[in-house]
Amino acid sequence: MQWEAPMPAFSSPKLTLLRSDDFDSEILGPQWQWNYLPRKDFFSLTERPGWMRLKAFRPIESNQLLKAGNTLTQRTFRKQDNEVIVKMDISQMADGQRNGICHFSSHHSALGVVKEGTQYFIEYRNNGHILKGNEISTSFVWFKTCWGMDGKSQYYYSLDGDNFIQFGEPYQMVWGNYRGDRIGIYCFNDKSESGYVDIDYLHYR
Repeated sequence: MQWEAPMPAFSSPKLTLLRSDDFDSEILGPQWQWNYLPRKDFFSLTERPGWMRLKAFRPIESNQLLKAGNTLTQRTFRKQDNEVIVKMDISQMADGQRNGICHFSSHHSALGVVKEGTQYFIEYRNNGHILKGNEISTSFVWFKTCWGMDGKSQYYYSLDGDNFIQFGEPYQMVWGNYRGDRIGIYCFNDKSESGYVDIDYLHYR
């Protein structure tokens, strides 16, 4: 038994908590965990260096985000000012595919894009309620979520990375499933195991 030890804060190198990711490594950082039954052949950090590729496959239950396998998550934190931005290349999505950014525990919400035929639409999800937004026609889309000490998240999207448009109602984060809220990037397709999305970065401020 050792009763005294150096304070970790004074050790070298200092430990830091990873949150943001530019996906420049060939392996996922330790801040990431899969939410539900990942399949190793359906994601890649090497097929497009500097990007993470998520390939769409069917969820266990149709159109159920929390039963989708390609949902990459990390813990959220509650402080006065929080912001997460994700940049996506959606040009290779397939019909029926959905992907975007989400919050979840026992409840969930999300803002993303859905492809219907040859058209792309913004889509907000709050548990079982879905709000369909404008059609978009760009290859890149940015999604943002912001929240404060009250734990209420507001989503935004951008088509140029600078000008963000608020969409969907505020979402109250909740405790559930023996854990607090998690932030995630999701990708699934109810119609077929086809299509993919490339994620350039997730920046967590």
